[in-house]
Amino acid sequence: MDSINKSKYDYLLDQNKNYMDLTALSFGERKITYEEMHDRIEKYVRLLYAKGVRQGDIIGICALNTPESVYLIYALDIIGAITVGYNFFDNKEKIKKDIELTKPKMVITVDMFYSNFKKWEKALNFSTILYSPVEMIDDKKLKIGYRLLQLKNGNFKLSRNSYLKKLLEKDYSDVEYIKAPFVQDGLTDILFTGGSTGFHKGVELTDNGLNAVVDGMTEQFPEKPGFVHLGNIPFGSMAYGRSILHYALCNNMEFALTLKAMPSDFYEELVRTHAEGAVGGPPHWVSLIEKDGEGFIPNKNIKPGSLSSLRYATSGGEARKESTINAINEALRYGGSDARLGDGLGATETWACMIINNARNTHRDTLGYPIKRLDVKLIDSTTGLEVEKGKKGLLYVSGPTIMRRYYNNPGETDKVIVYDQNGKKWLNTGDIVQQTEKGDYIYVGRQKRNFVSGCDNIYPEELESLLVTIPEIRELVVTPISDEMVQYIPRYHISLYSMDIDFKNLEEKINSLVMKHLNENWLPGSIVYYDKPLERMQNSKVNISYYREQDEKALANGKIDHTSAKTLRLTKI
Repeated sequence: MDSINKSKYDYLLDQNKNYMDLTALSFGERKITYEEMHDRIEKYVRLLYAKGVRQGDIIGICALNTPESVYLIYALDIIGAITVGYNFFDNKEKIKKDIELTKPKMVITVDMFYSNFKKWEKALNFSTILYSPVEMIDDKKLKIGYRLLQLKNGNFKLSRNSYLKKLLEKDYSDVEYIKAPFVQDGLTDILFTGGSTGFHKGVELTDNGLNAVVDGMTEQFPEKPGFVHLGNIPFGSMAYGRSILHYALCNNMEFALTLKAMPSDFYEELVRTHAEGAVGGPPHWVSLIEKDGEGFIPNKNIKPGSLSSLRYATSGGEARKESTINAINEALRYGGSDARLGDGLGATETWACMIINNARNTHRDTLGYPIKRLDVKLIDSTTGLEVEKGKKGLLYVSGPTIMRRYYNNPGETDKVIVYDQNGKKWLNTGDIVQQTEKGDYIYVGRQKRNFVSGCDNIYPEELESLLVTIPEIRELVVTPISDEMVQYIPRYHISLYSMDIDFKNLEEKINSLVMKHLNENWLPGSIVYYDKPLERMQNSKVNISYYREQDEKALANGKIDHTSAKTLRLTKI
């Protein structure tokens, strides 16, 4: 049997069996060995089984990067439950839609996010277990302050049996559970993506798919047991975070968990954990630099030698800005690191990782090479035929890592899953790339419209659907303005029924609606008003390219720039 064709837990256990005395997880001052981690996972299995969790049950997780979250994910895998990752960044309405779609039997959530679920618990017929992210932190004052805050916010339940900490105090040694048999390509996880439509879709993923990603990543990033990897990317709801977690633990590393996952905390966490490897979105790495006139310099907080442990630095989630790469590498050098910023391309639909570049053995300006076991072809979006080497094309991938389908959504599935004449299954990623003569790949752009602003994926269609509910707005299109510090800032092209309105009042409505349903990263950096309907193509769809061209012209003519766009957005919060 292929080594990847086993449950994610069995794959992990096989890799760890000779390294049980090494540190698996660190969290604050706590160090947890691999033996302790596996013992803890075993207790969680018995607890969850005693609470009625069985093979095939859909169990929701809303988790932060804590040891308890790691134990829960692998324990559910042993039982054979289908784990659904709910994103704590999402508002209550999004959470409700995701719950209605997946219909979980139980939701296990960090208590601070319970308010996102408590309103729907009875109505949608699921039970909950709560746990605190500070249970393993030794600071008593912090714990007391945290508990008081959760009481104030209503994030509590009266029943003691609703709390993971209390449940763990019981003895489950006599609980006999049935370990689920491995099913190749069987559904084990559902994670959400907005994709090209801007609306949540549940992505059906498999254990052998995640194991295959780890196998491919290990080939690109081979490291010795004991290597310290920063655990900053959320793994409860993000495929990117989950793949990094599984990769680190299956390679017997110390996974340094942190609750401080924002770019503003990135440097301090790299230093605190003595991280040897770290991944982050472009805003994380951009936090290492700051503006100096027309260029960039290392952030003033960086101390020489403070990053000397860091060997691998990888960016993902969105394309890096060419104008910042050299400056980031210079900041790494200033901090004493010999790492150079690598890159990669991934998607939730492929357990995050498709093409990666560790910047040590690959040309630094490319995405790198496809991971092992992943077949790649580039397609001309007009003809549907494979393009010649060196030509730009739409990336199609095939292999064990790609999703089964979108959960209960055959229409969206049929848009991205295709079968060739030999019956081979391919995923249309929506990304445009180009292969070089050396065989690695260059990122060109997205066929999809979503983009990143700060730490948020911005889905223009979602914004557009929300804002057309404002009476004054006839229609609108949202485009990204390039920004060197936060990647992109939304620009609103708004068609009005009448220009004879109170624009200040309109913008207050816009800001209020966006902040109610989304957050500040979705606010406009620039607004353009039109007194006629938006430009359309022959198929009657709005001509997005036309408005992107208008953005380019406005930038070139100095009508908007990175600074003014960012300032405008900040003034509207």
